[in-house]
Amino acid sequence: MRCQCGRTRTIALDKHFRTALLCPKCDEAQLAVPARPEPAASAAR
Repeated sequence: MRCQCGRTRTIALDKHFRTALLCPKCDEAQLAVPARPEPAASAAR
């Protein structure tokens, strides 16, 4: 996953042991959230 500055973010754990994405250049941290599954094509009908 890329940061707004264009660099690749590093996966790390925060102090509560949650997965976070860190950018080493701009020191921006974002909590990682699980991706939502795509709805199946047959379920869309």
